[in-house]
Amino acid sequence: MLNRLILLFLLSATCMTGQTKSNTKVETYTSRKKLYEIKYAPERWIRADTSDWDVEFHDQYNLVTAYFIEYDYFISDKKLKSTIEDEYKEFGKIKNLKIYKKKINDLTVNYFECELDYNDLLYKYQGFIYNGKGGSIQMQFGAQAEAIEQNKDIIDELSNGISIVK
Repeated sequence: MLNRLILLFLLSATCMTGQTKSNTKVETYTSRKKLYEIKYAPERWIRADTSDWDVEFHDQYNLVTAYFIEYDYFISDKKLKSTIEDEYKEFGKIKNLKIYKKKINDLTVNYFECELDYNDLLYKYQGFIYNGKGGSIQMQFGAQAEAIEQNKDIIDELSNGISIVK
């Protein structure tokens, strides 16, 4: 009898866990050219329109900001480093820039990670650039170093939410 109660308890706990995950609301942002979409959970990421990027997201505590843009041109592998460095030149010199290939869904992207010392605070940036239909796209995440480390799960979740519109 005790074994049956334990089994019943485990089954009900599993069902409740599954229900919690399936109840997570998901919204979709579609890029301006309607070539890419980003699925995100609004309880973890708040979407904001911006003039510098196509769309901006920030976490619920406003510690991590994610930026997305669709370029009308291709960024060659030779220009990746200088393109990334140019984005940060008004804030200071980036350091420890690493660029590598990474698979995100069906996309093989040029993923980057770097650091920037700004006003005596260490910021970390990471993200990717992808050349595809219609030009290039870029998604990047930025925050103080501690916030990047603590929010790795939701950063990966938003990155993995991008896909090509079929």
